[in-house]
Amino acid sequence: MHAVQSRMPFTATTVTRKGGFVELAERMGELTQLRSMLSTCLAGEGGVALVTGAVACGKTSLMHVFARDVKESGALFLHASASRAEQLLPLGVVGQLLHSAPLSASQSQRSTRLIAECVTERPGQGTETLEQQHARVIHEFCTLLLDLTAQGPLVVGIDDVQYADRLSLQFLSSLTRRLAAKPILLVLNEWAVLEPALDSFRAELLSHSHCRRIRLGPLSPAGVAELLADHADTWPSSPPHTACAAISGGNPLLIRALLEDHARVAGRISAKAPAGPVVADAFREAVLVCVHRCGPDVLEGAQGLAVLGDAGTPALLARLLDIEPPQADHVVEVLTMAGLLADGHFRHPAARAAVLDNIAGKDRTRLHRRAAELLYQEGAQATTVAAHLITCNQTDAPWTVPVLREAAEQALLEDQVEQAVKLLKLAQRNCADPRLRAAVTTLLAEVEWRLNPSAAARLLPELITAVRNGLMAADVTAPVGLLLWNGELAHASDALNQLYATVDRSDSQAVTDLHVLRLWAGCSYPELLRRAPEPSGFPHPDDSLSEAATTDMRLRALTAFTTVLRQDNPAEAVTAAEQVLQSCHLGHAVMDPVIPALLALTYADRLDKAAPWCDALLAEARSRHAPAWRAMLAVVRAEIALRQGDPEAAERHARSALGAISDRSWGVGLGAPLGILLQAMTSLGRHAEAEELTRAAPPEVFQTRWGMLYLYARGRYHLAVNRLQAGLSDLTTCGELLAAWDMDLPGFVPWRADAARIQLRLGNVRQARRLAEEQLTRPLTRGSRSHGIALRTLAACSELKQRPHLLRKAAEELQEQGDRLELAETLTDLSEAHYALGESDRARMMARRAWHVATECRTDALRDRLSVCLAEEDTEPLIDTAGVTALSDAERRVATLAAKGHTNREIARKLYITVSTVEQHLTRAYRKLDVRSRVDLPVWLQPSGAATT
Repeated sequence: MHAVQSRMPFTATTVTRKGGFVELAERMGELTQLRSMLSTCLAGEGGVALVTGAVACGKTSLMHVFARDVKESGALFLHASASRAEQLLPLGVVGQLLHSAPLSASQSQRSTRLIAECVTERPGQGTETLEQQHARVIHEFCTLLLDLTAQGPLVVGIDDVQYADRLSLQFLSSLTRRLAAKPILLVLNEWAVLEPALDSFRAELLSHSHCRRIRLGPLSPAGVAELLADHADTWPSSPPHTACAAISGGNPLLIRALLEDHARVAGRISAKAPAGPVVADAFREAVLVCVHRCGPDVLEGAQGLAVLGDAGTPALLARLLDIEPPQADHVVEVLTMAGLLADGHFRHPAARAAVLDNIAGKDRTRLHRRAAELLYQEGAQATTVAAHLITCNQTDAPWTVPVLREAAEQALLEDQVEQAVKLLKLAQRNCADPRLRAAVTTLLAEVEWRLNPSAAARLLPELITAVRNGLMAADVTAPVGLLLWNGELAHASDALNQLYATVDRSDSQAVTDLHVLRLWAGCSYPELLRRAPEPSGFPHPDDSLSEAATTDMRLRALTAFTTVLRQDNPAEAVTAAEQVLQSCHLGHAVMDPVIPALLALTYADRLDKAAPWCDALLAEARSRHAPAWRAMLAVVRAEIALRQGDPEAAERHARSALGAISDRSWGVGLGAPLGILLQAMTSLGRHAEAEELTRAAPPEVFQTRWGMLYLYARGRYHLAVNRLQAGLSDLTTCGELLAAWDMDLPGFVPWRADAARIQLRLGNVRQARRLAEEQLTRPLTRGSRSHGIALRTLAACSELKQRPHLLRKAAEELQEQGDRLELAETLTDLSEAHYALGESDRARMMARRAWHVATECRTDALRDRLSVCLAEEDTEPLIDTAGVTALSDAERRVATLAAKGHTNREIARKLYITVSTVEQHLTRAYRKLDVRSRVDLPVWLQPSGAATT
């Protein structure tokens, strides 16, 4: 036994820093075991420490710290590192050891000769001869190393022993058998990797009583906190240790990478201190270091798991890589020990992304294609399978198209519209089945229409061909709807006639779809019904398909809209429209039930119901990234605002509609936003801007319902700028088309009232009166907004003494319907009538009311007309103040709101009372104030205590 000259005491604090980090964290137990074995070695007894741990878990750091302990103890320390690159170099590890050993000249020459003997193969040597030669050389190397103990205890440290060459492993096995009574300590670091040659070597080592296995596990959260606490001395802030532990799995290399990423962000002067761990380039690089150092088999396994994602299991990984299940299990185990996986999946998306991005293009395509096949066979969800098909960009197998279509439909349910388009384009590209391709193309066109209607137009030629060839098995009418939207009336007529000829009349869904199309066309494209008449005997949903008539929301909405336009039963239509809106959300089809339901409420003068529904649906369209629906709903909202007498809001919504999609995407529907914007500009007196809009509509628009809105607006503009003949021509043409289409509803377009005003200016009083009376006598007009407009027009055609009575009735109806602009016009006419009759007090009262309402509507032209009466206005109230004081608080609150132009329904909502109660309060207020109607209520009336708006 050889005595050692000096020994350093070992304490638990013998841990140093390197590069700003604690070299060891949570490894004192393992270091203590090595120190104990060193003490035994110093006492003259040999041993072997097999340190096993995952990649980058701190084995090398432990070796470095222990090496300093060895040198401080006076023992000799020899070190070698095995590597995969030198695994085929005979005695490569042994050569490293002896190169650093304090050999004599003769020993060095001997070592060089022995290595040369193993490297050089002589011709004619058999395997047995070689094995004998190798055994002799290994024996001599062991002798060389054992001779070094004459100088003192010897510690041999080898990193990454799993990559040692075969002869070096034999050398270590031989040395292990001979060192029990020698002061030699072997410290071997190994990874838990797939190295079959290492299994027998490890088994032999562990069979010896003087061999001890030391396992290094991942750092616990406390160990992670230890690293982060040391890091806090350098950087003022650090991420929470629990989050770092969860991301890194306790792998020190990954933790240091997180700290590096964190320091890079925290070091920026303009950057805010990150609230949690920063996962960036350093972390991704560390992940790649880990998987590459684990060896090619584990690397391939990590790539397979990255491709499989959340669907990955060891069994599926084995099938994906065509390896044995135990090997797949071992891959998962190694990656879990390395801190990359938890429960078989990557702990952090950045880790998976780093591995995915590191796969070569062809290999990645191959793996995703194989993954799609396996997952399809396993019955995985269509969205999961489709994600792999998208990545590999291949759909040559027959099963792929139905999977992609199902995934697209699921994406639509989740409002992932762009993803649905991508899936459908891939499905369409390689679809060999003509019927299936037609169905996919139809769905793709409808989805693209939701994003950008003009993009869907490129699919129309293929859809026309599919209809002609009788290939439409589902959504049979969708191509016709798209053709109509794009103004292709001739193609749409041909397609509809073809559908009538080829559709299976026993197919209830197809028959319902065709009936829905006819209702939609009747409301919006009436010319189609003339060009493509329904064949005699063709079934209707209300005949043999009564269930569809009650359950199909498109059918219910369009029936309600048609009922309103045809002036049949608006109350029933309003109820049906509300039921549709309560039951539906925005879809992706052109003939969605939402728009006709809203228009049914709008044209039935139920703006109190239409406006909140439209606002809610607009918010939904914005949140669901549906530009086409946002545009269409904005134009409905603009029309509602116009009917409420709010031209500024109408302009805002119309411009929003035009900005949501391009003019080309609007198709023939462009007539609606242009017409409403034209009306708003005319009402606001911005005639120069309105003039630019009078030439903006394409010819195809005038064959549609939207064209009538535009034609009516243009006629009103011509009236405003005194182009009477042009205005009369537009309005008369509008009326003739509406009559021919059976859509001559004053609630839709009250063209007669404006045509009458033109006739009146032209001096044709009789014709003007006839038009006004015709509008008054249209079915279901009484009590409506259009009825109030017609009464005002009729007053202009009547004797001066008759005008106040007619205008009061008009004002009552317009105020009840909520059209502030028409109300202001009517009150202005009433003020002028009183002024002409010499009734100055009443004229001023009406002028003040008109001024108040006109100010809300921001109509400068009206205020100019009112200035004559108001210039002579005195400050004395025109109503006996005793009557005002006699009002109860409730009567005064109701009367105040009525005086400001609120309808009975609006007052009821504001004050949380019933409409009937409002009517009772108003009746009593009229009597106490000695006025005949709400028109006579003073605008200065205020509720007791505070003003009401």
